[in-house]
Amino acid sequence: MRLAEPEIKGTVFHRIDVRVKILSLFYFATLGIALYHWQALLVVYIVVLLFVALSRLSLQKLKAMFLIVALTVWGIMWVQAVFYDAYPRTPLVYIIPPGVVDPSTPVIGGLWEGLAIYYEGFLYGIQQSLRFIIPMTFGLLIFWTEDPARILAGLSKLRVHYVLSFMIMTCLRFIPITIDEAKITLTSQRLRKYEPFKLHAILLGYGIYKTTMAVIFPLLASSIRRAITMAKSADSRAFRAYDCRTELYEIKMRKIDLIIFILLTAITAFIVTAKIIFYLWVAELYYNQIFEPIYWLAHWYL
Repeated sequence: MRLAEPEIKGTVFHRIDVRVKILSLFYFATLGIALYHWQALLVVYIVVLLFVALSRLSLQKLKAMFLIVALTVWGIMWVQAVFYDAYPRTPLVYIIPPGVVDPSTPVIGGLWEGLAIYYEGFLYGIQQSLRFIIPMTFGLLIFWTEDPARILAGLSKLRVHYVLSFMIMTCLRFIPITIDEAKITLTSQRLRKYEPFKLHAILLGYGIYKTTMAVIFPLLASSIRRAITMAKSADSRAFRAYDCRTELYEIKMRKIDLIIFILLTAITAFIVTAKIIFYLWVAELYYNQIFEPIYWLAHWYL
C-alpha cells in the first residue's frame, strides 16, 4: 500500500501551491487535446517529466509510473499500428498478405487488402498515447506529492463543490490502490503457473489480452466492495448535511506560484487561440492576412 501514500517532502514541486498544480493539470490536458503534432506533444510531456524530476519521488513510485506509461504507450501504439485505416499508409510488416482472403468471404472479406503493421499507425499511436499519458502522469504526480486534505482544500478554493471535490479525490486515490490490487492478482496468477509477460505473448498481443481479462474481473469486484464501504462511511458521518465545510489547511499563494500560474495560462491561451484561428481559416469561415504567421505556426508546429 506504499503506492497509495503521498510522499510529503520539501522539494520545489512540493512547495508549489496545490491550486496551481490542479490548474496545471487542466492546462496540460487542454494542450494534449489542442496540439496535433506528436513532436509538440512530446515537448509537453518532457515538461511534465521535469516536474517529476523536481518532485524526487521514491524509486518504487517511479517504477510504477514507468510501468503504467510504458504499457499504455505500447498498447495504444500496437492497436493503432495494426488497425490504422486512413490513407496514405505504409505497411512495414504484413501479418496477413494481400489477396489471401477473398473479398466476398463473409465477416473476414475486408481482409482482402491484407493485415499489416503500418508506419503511419505507429505515429498516430504515439500521438494518441501522448495525449493520454500527459494528464495521467501529472495527475499521479499531484496525488503522490500532496496530502489529500490539501487537494480537497485547493478544489474548494477553486470554487468546486465539495461533493465534486470528494469524487475527484476518490478517483485519484483509487488509481494507486488499483495498481496494488492488480499486482496482487498477477502474483496469484503466477503462483498458478501463469506467465503473463512472455516475450512472444506480448509481441503477438494475446498475452496482454489474457492478462487484462484475468485481472479486470477481480479488480471490478474489489472496486465495488470499496465503493460500497466508502459510501456507508460517508453517510454515517453526515457527508452532505451542510453546504459549507471547514478546511483543515489554510493555503496561500506565493509569488513563484503566481508566476508559474501566469506563465502556464499565457502559453495555453496562446496555443488554444492559435489553433482556433487556424481552424477558422481551414474551414473557410474567417481569414485575415495579419494572422499568416499564426497559420504557419499552427500548421507546422502545433
